[in-house]
Amino acid sequence: MQRFGAFVCTVACLLFAGVAPVAAEDAPQVDACATQDDKLGLSRIVEVDTDTGPMFGRGHTGAFDILNDGEVILTFDDGPLRPYTRAVLKALDAHCTKATFFMVGRMAVSDPAMVREVAKHGHTIAAHTWSHARLQGMEFDKAKDEIEMGFSAVATALKGPVAPFFRFPYLRTSTETVAYIKSRSVAAFAIDVDSRDFETKDGAKVKAKVLADLAKRRKGILLFHDIQPSTASALSGILDELKARGYKVVHVVAKHPVSTLADYDTRAEAEIANRKQALKKKPLASRTVVWSNSDSKGEGEDLPWKHVSTASNREEKPKVENQP
Repeated sequence: MQRFGAFVCTVACLLFAGVAPVAAEDAPQVDACATQDDKLGLSRIVEVDTDTGPMFGRGHTGAFDILNDGEVILTFDDGPLRPYTRAVLKALDAHCTKATFFMVGRMAVSDPAMVREVAKHGHTIAAHTWSHARLQGMEFDKAKDEIEMGFSAVATALKGPVAPFFRFPYLRTSTETVAYIKSRSVAAFAIDVDSRDFETKDGAKVKAKVLADLAKRRKGILLFHDIQPSTASALSGILDELKARGYKVVHVVAKHPVSTLADYDTRAEAEIANRKQALKKKPLASRTVVWSNSDSKGEGEDLPWKHVSTASNREEKPKVENQP
């Protein structure tokens, strides 16, 4: 059986949020499986016009609330990281639902194929700076480099359009950086429910926290990290429970892609080329998909490039619960 009601929200229902008016034939399409009764699926696709640099989520002053009671937006930060990102994609596919991936530029150029794989599954690709640097308190020129290099790195790795959506690392903003992304017609997304998945490897704890926090708020933008084994193991069960409790998923897409800057695109291309050359010179056993740390301010979040890794580039299988 199919349930009806999944649709594309246009200017008629969300004018205040900068949602773009679209002709029916040009509207983003909801997958047929997304309306099946046994899937979490999607309730709506919201297409956002980012010309004015709108802001979404609790924590941003003047942020728009585009969600109805019982609706959530699924978001994943800091990836891609192949074994865990693939586990996340598998869980999302099983429920025929969609998410937004705020990718870090360094991670994107480390594994461009994985960036493209996420996009092929129909998810929104967005940016989360070049190196997950804390922009608050940073000199503006350096903060600008982080923002622009992040978008260019993700777009270059993807070889395709990237949404003009941005999430501030650690959710730390500054007056200058907020003004800058608005000037670049980029939407900023904060969060409403934080999984805190970097604090534990126990997927059950992540699941319990997300569902408890969501029960209090009844709606919101959910934050996970697709570099964390706890999210990889917990997500299938979380989606099952969201379905059981009657929650609906909203997929946010952009009216237009971000316009990257040529100088940063050139730098991103060089980073990818250098990365390929570096990997060729290393034996397979010593290759790594992560980077050495250049920013010691982690604020508790376990970022991949904080560690000197000897992990192989060959695919690993995370321990994932609630999957066949």
